Parts: sequence; structure tokens; C-alpha cells
Amino acid sequence: MKKRALWKDVFREIGRTKARFLSIFAIIMLGVSFFSGIKSAGPDMLDTAATYYKDLRLMDLRVQSTYGLSEQGIEQLRGIPGVQTVQPVYSSDVFLGDSGLIAKVYSYADNNELNGYKLTAGHLPAASGEIVLDEHLREEEKFALGDSITFGGEAGETPEKSFRTKTYNVVGFAQSPQYIETANRGTSRIGKGTADAFAVIPEGDFTLPVYTEAYLSFKDTAAQTAYTPAYDKLIEQHLPEVEEALKDYPAQRLEELKTEAVAAAKQAAAQQGTQQPQPQQQQAAYAAQSQPELPKVYVADRTINPGYAEYKDNADRLSAIASAFPVFFFLIAALVSLTTMTRMVEEQRLQIGTMKALGYGAMDIMTKFLVYGTLASLAASIAGLAVGFTFFPDIIYNAYSSLYNLPDVIKSFYPSYAVISIIVALVCTTMTAMIASRVELRSNASVLMRPKAPKSGQRIMLERFKFLWTRLSFVQKVTARNLFRYKQRMFMTVIGVAGCTALILTGFGLKDSIGSIAERQFGGIMKYSALVALHDNATPADQASYKELIEQETAVTGTLNVLQEAVTARAKGVNDQEVRIFVPSDTAELASFVNLKDRSTGKPRVLSDEGAVITEKLAKLYDVAPGDTLTLLDSNNEPFQVKVAAVTENYVLHYVYMTPAYYTEVFGKEPFYNTQLLNYSGKDTGWESAFGEKLTANGQVALVSFSSGVGEAFEGTMDSMDIVIVVLIVSAAALAFVVLYNLTNINVSERVRELSTIKVLGFYDKEVTLYIYRENILLTLLGILSGSALGVILHRFVLSTAELDATMFAPLIKWQSYIYAALLTILFSGIVMAFMHIKLKRIHMIEALKSVE
Repeated sequence: MKKRALWKDVFREIGRTKARFLSIFAIIMLGVSFFSGIKSAGPDMLDTAATYYKDLRLMDLRVQSTYGLSEQGIEQLRGIPGVQTVQPVYSSDVFLGDSGLIAKVYSYADNNELNGYKLTAGHLPAASGEIVLDEHLREEEKFALGDSITFGGEAGETPEKSFRTKTYNVVGFAQSPQYIETANRGTSRIGKGTADAFAVIPEGDFTLPVYTEAYLSFKDTAAQTAYTPAYDKLIEQHLPEVEEALKDYPAQRLEELKTEAVAAAKQAAAQQGTQQPQPQQQQAAYAAQSQPELPKVYVADRTINPGYAEYKDNADRLSAIASAFPVFFFLIAALVSLTTMTRMVEEQRLQIGTMKALGYGAMDIMTKFLVYGTLASLAASIAGLAVGFTFFPDIIYNAYSSLYNLPDVIKSFYPSYAVISIIVALVCTTMTAMIASRVELRSNASVLMRPKAPKSGQRIMLERFKFLWTRLSFVQKVTARNLFRYKQRMFMTVIGVAGCTALILTGFGLKDSIGSIAERQFGGIMKYSALVALHDNATPADQASYKELIEQETAVTGTLNVLQEAVTARAKGVNDQEVRIFVPSDTAELASFVNLKDRSTGKPRVLSDEGAVITEKLAKLYDVAPGDTLTLLDSNNEPFQVKVAAVTENYVLHYVYMTPAYYTEVFGKEPFYNTQLLNYSGKDTGWESAFGEKLTANGQVALVSFSSGVGEAFEGTMDSMDIVIVVLIVSAAALAFVVLYNLTNINVSERVRELSTIKVLGFYDKEVTLYIYRENILLTLLGILSGSALGVILHRFVLSTAELDATMFAPLIKWQSYIYAALLTILFSGIVMAFMHIKLKRIHMIEALKSVE
């Protein structure tokens, strides 16, 4: 019976104070949904990718050798204990017709078990002359089903050496688990050094004598999930096992090559009708046809695939952000809940005193408030979890969809995050209810049954400054005294508004940082107008034709020949990064095309023969500074040491700038200038399109890239992050509204007799409203100022946490963003004031002034 009466009393209280209950509900729901949603987005992303890898049977390890993998080597791999599948494949790099695009072509057989393909159109290659292309080539409308493609190569790398036929019919498009990034397809041995796509043809169309690589999977990893410590630990064990199993293979392969060279020499001699070669002749023939160096074997795990490791880092960044942002929500929720529950307990002093006089225990009296707070937090937690686990992962995952080609996100329920959310929510409400009620219960029944004495007026600090105090009007003096009279509410309001302003400013600041990248990179740093990639096997006629084309185009104001070569930066504990070697033929002319400078001081960086200039994000990732060395691997996985001479400002991708002399010193060869940079001015996109058509029609031109188009494409990619920023701003704005409404409502409720008194004294409704809102406006302005400073700190934290490996965000917040954040906060404050004005007009003066005595 007692319990039933308690529940009736609680529900009656909820019905009587719906605004108060809903305000606690709203602020807790915001905090829980934000925490659970962003916290679950990272694991959902990893689960989606891991399921994708498992469905398409992504390999565990990849084995390559500089002279290929013979059948003997494949058998050695099959003999490794614990190996489940060994899948040898052929691969080669080719140009796709005259498109200028470079593809990594892989062999396909019906019995392939690893590295499957997800068809998006058509079917897998079944007959000779059929090819399946990378899906993003279809999305970019480069090729369509039924198109015919003829493979092209460079000097010494003609397709006839690798393929049975050079012409293929496009029968399908697919995605591969080896390439989850939208565009990055790794390095290439031809052209500009980077691949644009992958392609798949029947295994029988390859004519290579040995396999180029082999994929391995293990029995004990089949049940494990990618990106987990358990899986990573198993791979760490298997990688040295494979290397140990193949330690004798290089010598064996060298002997095979020697035997093949001698046999080839004998066959050539027989065809020419000469005598059998002598041992010295055999050795000379061997030296002429094969390099005598010992072959090298490379064993790599999944992290060698473009985007594999960075995808996990992005998910982990989200978790890091999720650990910081909800702190604001929950902290503000706790402060507001404390103020709200304190007010609720104070309103019920008479009831508490009566119950205490009747012999009720402290716990019996306290239960009502605990149940009230618990109901609000539990209901809000359930709603927040439902929104968080379903709504936020979709938004965040879709923002990353432009960077990765993965299936729809798999959403899961995470009990640990739910428990944490509920516990924190209960602490914010139930614990504050307990604290507030215990404070009141310290008084005896007779004291509680009398109204709480108003706070005594005290001199405030401002009064000590007579020259200032005497110049204030009566209303201004009252406002100043009221602010310091209700110190708790003053600090709550300032903290609440500051937190909201900081979150809103961070959202706008992220927009500024991301949005300014394209402008700073393409135009500020990369000053050239166009980049032309050149074939190295162009005929003299094509070369002369290209030179004439550039010379006759009067709009072109300058040219610079450049070597651009893709390499890989590697260091322990850091994800491999694709790096572009950049070597200008004339270092004196470089400043007209690329602006090398220090980001902080603006001091120019000058190339010298003593070392390389590397980009800022690359230096940050590998923790290198001028005087240190950086390890770079070429397309054959050969390591080279590069000395860092200086660090330059850069925001997109990684570059290493060298003089021709230093390039020769590091790599032991003269630079081959495979790219030309062009400058022109005063031309629109129409002219660029026409000029581009002329260039691509030339036989020496492999690819043309206009800086304007690259910048726009990058802006389009970064625009996908807008939705995350919008969610952040909307959530912060909603929090601002709830905080201001709740605290203003409490302010009015606490001072209803005071407000009734001044209404009786002749104050008009607008004057009564201003009497309250002068304080609110001042506190809101203080909160905005504090929040702006806090927002700068939070913005820097988010930038350092959310950056992609290949991107550096510009650390700036535009002055307009400060204004937007302030105006949004003021807007919500104004909306709250409008609601409160209506409530103030409805105050019943006589009822409010009646004394309980």
C-alpha cells in the first residue's frame, strides 16, 4: 500500500512538473545518444569491414620475390604448418588503352579461394579476352560494359611479354577487399608510379614463366576477426614463420635462373648451328640474361593493402572523440540536474517537514526524489540508446563512404556502452537528487515546515568601486546584486552556455579547417595550373609534336619538367604511407610552380644537395625533424635512406622534394623527368577542356590533371564530412536550448514572489521580463566569451584526433565562426526568453504572495 502511494505521488509530481521532467529527460537523452552513437560508430565501422573481409576471404599474408615465385617456392609455402590456403597469382601493370590510366592486372581462376571480388555489374572473366575492371572506373564513367581495351606498356615492359592477348572486352565491374579506399590503388612500376585501378583477367591469358605473388591464409585465423588484438597476435607469429620457411628460397631461385640462362644459351647456339658453349661462355650468357644478385623475398600482412590500417585509425579516432565530446553533455547535465532537483526539493519543504514530523525516516522521504530522478534518467537513457545506436553510426559511416567502398554499415548493440551510459545518467540525476534531499533533511521538522528564509542582502565587490557603483541606475544595481545573490545559478548558467558555445564553435571551426584545405593546397602551395604525365616510350615524332603544342599555346606562361615517383615510407609502429618523390629539373624555377615554406613563419624552404625537404604531416607521422633520416621503399621494396633537410607546409598527400643531384645520390640513378608542370593565366574551364583534349590526343601525353579540377574534387570529398559537423552543431544547439530553458525556468520559479511583488508595485509585463532577462543576457554573454576560449582548445583537440593520415587540417577558426556560434547561442536564449515571457505574464500575483504561515 505504501509503495502504491509512493508511485501515485511520483506520477502526480511528474504530471504537475512536466516541463521540469522533460528538461531533465532531454538533456540526459542528448548526452546518452551522443556518447553511445559516436562510441559505437567506430566498432560498427570495424565490424562492417571485418565482415566484408571474411565474406570475400581476404588473405592473411602476401609473399613476393624480386624474381617471382616458382612452383618450388609455392610448394615450400604449402608445407608451412598451419597454412590453410596458398593461392599463387600472376600480376602486371599496364596502361588501359589511350586513357592514360594505369591498372594492376591480376589473374583469376575458378578455384581461387582468397581475395574474392564483389561484382557490381556483369560477370567475372570466364573466357580468354574477358576483363573485369575496378568499380570506380564505372562510377567515374571511364569505361562501360562492352568496351574494348588494348593494353599498353612502356619501353622494355611491352604487354606481349606478359599476356597472350593485348585486347580485352569489359564483361564486369567489381570491388576488391584489397582496395577498400575509393581511389588509392598503390604503387606501379610504370608511368607516374601510382596505379589508378585494378583489373582481373583469366589466368590462362598470362604468359609469365613464374608467379608474381602468393596469398596465404591460416587455419587459426579463420575464426578471428580483423582489427582485433587476437588476430594481430596470430599474424605476428605467422609472419616470421613464413620468412623462416623461405630463407633458402633465394639461393634456390638463383640456381634456377642460372640453369634457365644456360639452357637458353644452349638453345640459341643450337639454333645458330654453332658448337655447345663452354663453361665460361655459359657464365657470360647467364650474366647477360639475369642479374647475379641474390633474389629477395618479401612477406607482408594485410596492412600493405591501401587503406586497411588507416581505416582502423579513423575508427579509433571516432572513439577518441566520443570519449571527449560527451563529457560536456554529461557534465552540463549533472550541473543542470543538481540545480533542478535542488529546486524541486526546496519546493517540497512543507511536505518533507510534515512527513518528518509524522515519523517517516529519511530514506522514506528521499525515495520520492530518487524515483523521480531515476525514472527521468532511465527513460532518457533508453531513448538515447535507441537514437544513438541507430542514428549516429549511419550518419558518420555515410560521411566516410566517399573515402571507402564498403557495404552498408552493420549496426550492433553494445551492452558495455549501454551500461556506462545508464550509470553516468543515474549519477547525473539520482545522485544529485540524493545530494539535494540530504541537504534539506538535515533540518528538523519545525524548520522545514516554515518557508525558507530569503538570502540576506550583502555588499558585493562592485560596491567597493564607488566611482562606478554611483553611476549605475537602480535597475542595474538590482541586476548586479541578484547575480551575486544566486551564485550557484549564475555559475551553472555560465558553464552551461560556455559548453554549448564551445561545441558549436568547434563544429564551425572544423568546417573552416576542412574547407580551407583545397584553397591552401591547390593554389597556395601547388601553384601550377596543370600537371601533364608523359610516356617514357614516346616516339621522337610524338615528343616533337608535344613540344610544338606547348610552344604554340600562347596562354602557357611557364613549364617545368619534374620527376614524380611513388614510394612507400616505413617505420616501426607507423602505418605505411604512400609518398611522392618530387624532383624538379631546374630548382631555381621551382618557386613559380610549388611554394615551399614553413607554415608558422612563412620562411621559404630551399632545396639543397644536402638532403630532402619533406611535408609537415609526413614529418609528424614519422616523428622526424631536420637532421633525421626517413626510410623509403621503392616499387621493388628496396629500402633507401633519405636525410631530412627541412619541413614544408602541406595539407594533402605526402611529398619528398629533392634536387637532381641528391636524388642520384640516394637512388643511384639519374632522374627521368616523367611529368611537366604548366602555368597559364586568365583561362576558364571551357578553355581548359579544349586544351586538355589537345593534350590527351598527343602520343607523348599519358594523363592531364588541372589544379582547378583537383581542388574541386577534393572539396567534394571533404564535403562528405559536413553532415558530421551539422550533427555536432545541432546537438550543441539543442543542448543550449535545454540548458537555458531549464535554468531560466528555475530562476522564475524561485523568484515568483519577488516578481509578483514588483508587479504589484506597478511594473509592466515587459519590465518584469527585462528584470529577469537582464541577468540572463549578461550571463549568456559571459558564457559566450568563456565558450569561445574553450572552443579554441576543443577545436585543436578534435583536429589532432580526427585528421586522416594523408591529410593535415588547417589549424584555424575564421572570425565569422565566432559570430555564428555567438548568434546561435543568443538565438536560443531569445527563444527561451519568449517562452518565459508568456509564463511571466501568467503569474497569479495574489496566490504567489499568500504566506504559508
